[in-house]
Amino acid sequence: MIEYCPSTLDGETRRRLAAREDSREATCLDHCGRCHREAFLVVDGTVRTGPSHAAILDDLDR
Repeated sequence: MIEYCPSTLDGETRRRLAAREDSREATCLDHCGRCHREAFLVVDGTVRTGPSHAAILDDLDR
């Protein structure tokens, strides 16, 4: 399961995540401040970080 906050994503990455069956939009992921410092997605309960949300998603798809 991939959890993400839509307010921190660019439009293309938001569309990519919304199209997946294994993703869920969450208004708050309880990582206050982190969303302003770095790109991250919560994957199966574990925070995954990267240079961008798209890069994290690309890495997951490999």
